[in-house]
Amino acid sequence: MTKVDLGPPLRAIARIVDIWSLDIVNDWYRFFGGDTRKAEICLFIRLANTEYLLDDAVMAARYRNTAVSPADCRPIKIAAIAETLGFDYETVRRKIALLQADGHCLVDDRGVILQLPEEGSPAFIAHPGGLPARLETLVDRLRSLVIENGYDAAAVAELRAALNLDFTRVADADTLVTIIVGQSMARTLFASTTLFGADRDSAAVYLTIYVESERVLAHDPQLSRADGWIDSEMVVGAYQPVTLRGIARCIGLPTETVRRKVNRLVDKQLIKRVPLGLLRVRTPALAQIHAPRVYHHLLTMLAQVETCVALDESNGTVAR
Repeated sequence: MTKVDLGPPLRAIARIVDIWSLDIVNDWYRFFGGDTRKAEICLFIRLANTEYLLDDAVMAARYRNTAVSPADCRPIKIAAIAETLGFDYETVRRKIALLQADGHCLVDDRGVILQLPEEGSPAFIAHPGGLPARLETLVDRLRSLVIENGYDAAAVAELRAALNLDFTRVADADTLVTIIVGQSMARTLFASTTLFGADRDSAAVYLTIYVESERVLAHDPQLSRADGWIDSEMVVGAYQPVTLRGIARCIGLPTETVRRKVNRLVDKQLIKRVPLGLLRVRTPALAQIHAPRVYHHLLTMLAQVETCVALDESNGTVAR
């Protein structure tokens, strides 16, 4: 009896999605100079300003693949940002004041609207086709995973069906797809509050160690197969230790800040030091929760994208 009978390889799927997600998130962090709080605040504002389009057929048709006019963005109150993200009000107010001074947001009595420059911004905000192109990369990697490893067709039937996106049409709904992918990125970031609360630097360091140390498993079919199920034994020697400088480069944080966060994470026994660097302490109980959740969010995201690319001016809204 082989492991193909055990259902979808949830750990392998979650690993690919996590690596893809954090690569985008770290682009976002670096854009803000490693200021993880400012980056998360800006992501939240952008989604609050525009995600109503997914429920508004008329506006969705108007802005399918063009930037949303500030006049049609929905402002968000500073108090709402602080409450949702778990930051104190004054921290959020200071970050927004800095953004406003740089001309990166509009603030009035109604709330805040993000207005980052098109030039130099990461795919999260500008560059039409940026996130749809990266979504296609994710889909290609997932196709390779389920095909190259020869998983039982019935076990991955739901995923195979969800991967049949027509990417010649996805770019025609660039704005809507960007919102949907942004929501997925937000889930990745906001989920870290369970362990780290308002300490987003520690969350970023921890997630980067996890992703970078397991990247080799995601790109090696044999290793991915051996470590694909939630109850798989750890593949000895397959994990690549991560250095302080490597973490700092990924996120954009100063090396000394990373060092302090790493020391705290080691004290909390969330990561460990090994001869060549740092590794995440593997927690089976966490994997039992995390991998199925990532799988569910992946299928939801792909279904939303499939729906939005099928919309035209006479169709309904995007199913949430």
